Amino acid sequence: MAYSAPLFQMFVALLALAAPALGSRSKCTARDSCVTQSCPNPIAQQYPNLVSGTLNGTTLIVPIPLEQARALIPQEYTILENAYRGLLASFPAGMYPLMVTVAVDHDLQLPAYNVTVGDFSRSALEFPFLDILGNGYSNFRWAATMMVTSTAQAAITGSEGLGLTIYPSAFEPACDPYAPQPDGSLLMHSESVTPGGADAKFMTVQTQASPGIVPYPLTFIRNVTNQPTFANTSACDNYIRLYNTSNSAGPHEPQPVSGTVLANLDPFTTNQTWAGVYGWNYATSFIEPPVPGKCADLANFIDS
Repeated sequence: MAYSAPLFQMFVALLALAAPALGSRSKCTARDSCVTQSCPNPIAQQYPNLVSGTLNGTTLIVPIPLEQARALIPQEYTILENAYRGLLASFPAGMYPLMVTVAVDHDLQLPAYNVTVGDFSRSALEFPFLDILGNGYSNFRWAATMMVTSTAQAAITGSEGLGLTIYPSAFEPACDPYAPQPDGSLLMHSESVTPGGADAKFMTVQTQASPGIVPYPLTFIRNVTNQPTFANTSACDNYIRLYNTSNSAGPHEPQPVSGTVLANLDPFTTNQTWAGVYGWNYATSFIEPPVPGKCADLANFIDS
């Protein structure tokens, strides 16, 4: 996932919550009341000892002032500006690539343990290209806050176990990452279910096709989405999105988009509006170790 729930904790929680259902398998339904349009997981049997699934959603890159990013990101994590400029020489001077993620996790499986997990949605603001080891070259992505489907207790419990701040949330649409609108755009909205009045957390993402303007090539998106993620440096998640499976081929090929983001979500403390931003709507398969690893062990991580 752009930052997935820590899967070992998630599956432990699932065992406690739903042990009688372990023999059953998802039939592409996120919940009993709706059916997702996401494609099934095509790689589970290929990677029986890893968690795998389909991740379907949107990744947008939002240029924010580098000084603002420095104020939001914990000071002990160095921003590797040369790393993202090496990939995108045209990226605006004095800016930093904030990553907006909205997605549905579908058909999660760990075949070696005969475990499946029901679908859930999530949204987050993520910060790539961080040096957390002090070696000047290893890129990590900080994702310490996430909105997660309020009924996905296993995902919530697992994520909180690794230090994430989780806002149990309602998503519209409930089972897909975005819904078509009459004007041809795609819309997703998430909102925390805990009463908060003006302080309620939310994210709204509206996109439209942008085939003629693609400032962030898919190779760049592949890089940022495959950087090991962390909430704090006690453990890192070597989550790998695979862009070469049936989930990303044929009629399911990634589509470049432009869009608008409205959000009230940590680490920002006020409502944010970003218009005219660009990225991709797409689905990929993913694999992930069931147990998060030590961040230092991923120092030489190579984009897969």
